[in-house]
Amino acid sequence: MRIFASFFVCLLVACGGPSGGQDAGPPDGGTTGPRPWPRTLPSTDELGERRGRSIARTTVHIHSPLSHDACDGEGWVEGALADEECLAHLRDALCVLHLDAVMLTDHAPHVEEVSLESALWLAEGDVPITNDEGEVIAGRIACPDGHRVIVTAGSENSLMPIGLERHPGDASDPDALRAAYDQGGPEGAASFRAAGALVWQAHTEGQTLETLRPIGLDGLEIYNLHANLGPDIRRDHLGLEPLGYLPALLDFTNKRLRLPPDLAVLAFLVENQPALDRWDALLSEGQRIAGTGGCDAHENTLPMLLADGERGDSYRRMMIWMQNHLLVDDASPAAIDDALSAGRLYVAFEIFGSPVGFDFVADDAGAIREMGEDAPVGATLRVTRPSLPEGFPSDPPPIISMRILRSTAAGAIEVASGGGETLEHVTTEPGPYRAEVRIVPEHARPALGAKADSLIRELPWVYANPIFIEAR
Repeated sequence: MRIFASFFVCLLVACGGPSGGQDAGPPDGGTTGPRPWPRTLPSTDELGERRGRSIARTTVHIHSPLSHDACDGEGWVEGALADEECLAHLRDALCVLHLDAVMLTDHAPHVEEVSLESALWLAEGDVPITNDEGEVIAGRIACPDGHRVIVTAGSENSLMPIGLERHPGDASDPDALRAAYDQGGPEGAASFRAAGALVWQAHTEGQTLETLRPIGLDGLEIYNLHANLGPDIRRDHLGLEPLGYLPALLDFTNKRLRLPPDLAVLAFLVENQPALDRWDALLSEGQRIAGTGGCDAHENTLPMLLADGERGDSYRRMMIWMQNHLLVDDASPAAIDDALSAGRLYVAFEIFGSPVGFDFVADDAGAIREMGEDAPVGATLRVTRPSLPEGFPSDPPPIISMRILRSTAAGAIEVASGGGETLEHVTTEPGPYRAEVRIVPEHARPALGAKADSLIRELPWVYANPIFIEAR
């Protein structure tokens, strides 16, 4: 990715970027600076409850300065924090975006070099969370406005354990502990579970079913931002041109076009279809595996400042693009883990607006079943169409549609679709059923100016986890 960044900088200079350069023609409109687009997200208090449960906006898969390749590869040097500004960017993003939880997933090296408490990056004013033995297993980061963000430790190597409560081995032997973090397969999964973690698979697009089947995963990524950007991943696993998005991305460095930098995601956002297909196949085989979206931010790829004064790959920018919404019983690490392990969540591409009011349930003669739960054949699946949050651009309105899909070994089969206020399907055969909301972000047209036609198309807005329909 650093080679890619260097190439990007070369193109930036050649094509004329933030500092001017080659004449790009007349600007759109008569003012300077990017057109407005929301730079934050509403508090989840504004998203309402679902049958007594609140929504917890949760980042799964993100790297702090402790990862060897974070912060332009200079976050952690010779056993100490070397980039305090990078850490400040991360902490600020958690608060600005009103996150409820962040599950750090730092690489080995260097996650095995510090205590689990140190891996949480707790500072003055933050609150450690301890277990019955008094050991720190998580924390609450304090935001300037009084909001607090749950933070847990984890790692990303062969597997991605999240919510670790202790190291998965002898902390007094760094070499052995690093080997423990590098474990894969069922043995690695067992070791991480013994350390209190849920076991996830990152970058599902690069895995095979033969590798995934025996692990016994709690969850996997059905989308990863890095997969959309990494030239090798695009070529080898998504069947895309390695750098096919660069012309569109470079438009966001041209000040004269006045494009909001956060909407640069439109230059490269595509579905990770191989990951979705593998998830559907495993679900159809009876595995109960939750699906999440992976932010995978490092601040290590696009260091140049864009028109809003932030680097291209800032934590805030990448984290506003996509989040996971968990239905939780309370604001605790245990409640976060429970929602994740139960599959009671959906992935939301919040750059288009938080999907206010979204819901996916099964109605069994008045008994409501949540995502991750079972319902009998004959139950009615119901999707509630979301709307944009208050104050978000809405003129012209986006085009929103919904789908209900049944997971099979060959991929997802659409069983219902529509664009009304609700979408219903009376089930006639067993299987895992999941829901999607699609969006054509026409509401971004005024912000995109002359580039709107080339950037606006149908994209995912929500991926819901499945409900399992069982034979009576």
